[in-house]
Amino acid sequence: MDPAFRSLFEEQIRFRLSDGTDVEGGVFIGSTEFFPVKTLLADPDAYREEFDLWLSEVWKPEQEERRDAILALYANAKRYADLIAAVERQQVVPFVGSGMSVPSGLPTWSDLLRKIRDFTKIGAAELEKLFCSSLFEEAADLLASGTNPRLLDERVEHELRIDDPLIITGAVRLLPGLFPNLVITTNLDNVLEYRYTHCDKSFAHVLPGSELARYRSLKNPNLRFLLKLHGDCRRMESRVLLTSEYEAAYAKGGTVREELALVYRFNNLLFLGCSLGSDRTVRLIEEIASADPSMPKHYAFLACPEDDMRRIERENFLTERGIYPICYKATHDESITALLDGLFCVASGGGLR
Repeated sequence: MDPAFRSLFEEQIRFRLSDGTDVEGGVFIGSTEFFPVKTLLADPDAYREEFDLWLSEVWKPEQEERRDAILALYANAKRYADLIAAVERQQVVPFVGSGMSVPSGLPTWSDLLRKIRDFTKIGAAELEKLFCSSLFEEAADLLASGTNPRLLDERVEHELRIDDPLIITGAVRLLPGLFPNLVITTNLDNVLEYRYTHCDKSFAHVLPGSELARYRSLKNPNLRFLLKLHGDCRRMESRVLLTSEYEAAYAKGGTVREELALVYRFNNLLFLGCSLGSDRTVRLIEEIASADPSMPKHYAFLACPEDDMRRIERENFLTERGIYPICYKATHDESITALLDGLFCVASGGGLR
C-alpha cells in the first residue's frame, strides 16, 4: 500500500451516523473523544477492506474520468502513451518546479519576489514591469539592490522553508511512489525532502548545484538522489537567485550546465509545475536539442493556453526544444494528480498493492 494513497485515503475517512450524515472530526463517548482514522487502524482487516473499496470505487474512477478528458485533447493521448512506455523502461526523471509546491502554501517564483519587495523600497510597478518581460533574474537583482544581503537571505529562507511536513499536499505527494531513485528540481524549498522521508524513501544524497559533479561518482541504483540545481533556501552559499549566481552556474564549464546537459541527453525528463518560459534551463535544453538530434524526448504536464493561437505558438516553442506538452484545461493540481495516477500501474509493476 503506497504511503501516498494511504494518506489520501485517510484524509477522507469520516464517522457516519445511522442517518447517513458524515461527522467532521471525532465523536465523544462520555468525555473521551474517538477519531475515525485511529478507530479504523485498530482493525487492520477493516482498514484494508475500506481502503480497497475506496481505491477501486472512489479514487480510481475519479482519476480515470479526469484523465480521459485530458487525453481527449489535441495530441495528448499518444504522447501520454509514449511517456508510459518510457516509464516502463525506467528512463523517466521528474523535473520539479515551484508549481508543485504551491498547493502546500508556498509561493510561485514571482510571488516570492513580490513578498520580498514588501521589505524593500522598490515600487510594485517597477517590479511588475520586469515580470511582464519574464526578466526574473533582473527582478531579483532589483530587489537585492533595495535591501541588504542578510535580510534578503532571511526572507528567501522564511518564505520557502517548510517546518511541518503535514502541511504538504497536492500532486507532489505521489512522486515518491513513482520516481523513487532520482528527482531534479529548481526549487529552493524542502518539500521534496520532507515528502520522500515521510514515505520512508529518504534521499541518500541531496546535492545542490555546486555539488552536482558528485552525482556521477556517487551514482548507485540502490541510492536515492535529489539534485537541487539552484540550491537550498536554508543554505545561502549554494543558492542561485541573482544574475551573477545564474551566470556562474550556467556558464560554459559551470557545474550546473555540464551536469544538467548530461541528464537531458540520457533521460526522458517529465517537467512538473514548471513554467518553461525563456529561463536558463529552457535555453540550455534548446542548445542541447540543436546540437543533438538523437536527444530523448522530454514531456511536460502544462495548462492549456487560453486560445488556439497561443496554444499553437506554445507547442511549437516547446517541441523545437524537444519538450512535448500534455495539456489540460481543468484545475492544475487535480489534472497533474490524474496524469500521475495513470503512471502508477506501470511504475509499481502492475498495481498499487
